[in-house]
Amino acid sequence: MSLKTFVKWPGNKSKYMKYIVPNVPEEFNRYIEPFVGSGALLLKLKPTKWIINDLNKDLINCWKHVMNDPEHIIAGFKKFGKKFKRLSLEKKKEMCKKLTAGISSMDYDINRAIRFLLMKYCAYMGNISIKNENKFSGLDSNIYVKNRCFFLEPNSFKNLLDVSEFLNTTKGKIYNLDYKKILSKAKIGDFVFLDPPYIEDHDYDFDYNNDHKTEKTDSFLKSLRDELKKLDKKGVKWMMTQAETPEVKRIFSGYKIIKFKVYRYFSNTYKNELIIKNFTE
Repeated sequence: MSLKTFVKWPGNKSKYMKYIVPNVPEEFNRYIEPFVGSGALLLKLKPTKWIINDLNKDLINCWKHVMNDPEHIIAGFKKFGKKFKRLSLEKKKEMCKKLTAGISSMDYDINRAIRFLLMKYCAYMGNISIKNENKFSGLDSNIYVKNRCFFLEPNSFKNLLDVSEFLNTTKGKIYNLDYKKILSKAKIGDFVFLDPPYIEDHDYDFDYNNDHKTEKTDSFLKSLRDELKKLDKKGVKWMMTQAETPEVKRIFSGYKIIKFKVYRYFSNTYKNELIIKNFTE
């Protein structure tokens, strides 16, 4: 059974599994992912034991409710779709602006999860966070150009149920903690996959990870390296994806580094990304 990601998330690695999966160890005990995001590799590998984590509270709220009550989420999607599909493009945008603006005042419950997931799908490039506020700037191109809402189709609902089944029939835990606390749980025999926010300059206006300075860049990367060295000492295998930057290559120069190309929609260009790991198999 092939599982797909259920949330539109920056840095989704679904398209790059052909580069990533061959670098995963053939055998491991637990799968640990401290920056889970959309969970593309988790859903590809479907490990029997796992720990996932992310510092984004809305994202983890979604993961927990997809696990515990996917039927409620599907019902919410269907209710939204009955009204949304018949609106004009302008009315669709107005509706999404209103719904997105109200997210921050909601409790972290299943209703917030439903709205968050829906607005991520409806928003251009899935972006609803602009300068640390929930705002809706424009409709996703699939809706605006093709008037297609694939997330409201039966295949999408079936995938939600399949993801929930996987999460419930395997042994796992979901956390909303600092990544360092998750890495401290790793033991020999475990495999840790990291896809942290990329520290690089972007050529677009959204503020996802582009408000940093060089000293912040070095500080985060060095702190991350120091935590990964602790895993080295414990004999834990880890692998990380990162942007190709001089800082990244310098700070992680002692590890095996593999390049692969990715397409950046904002700049309409291909750039290198890196797989960095502490083992050679």
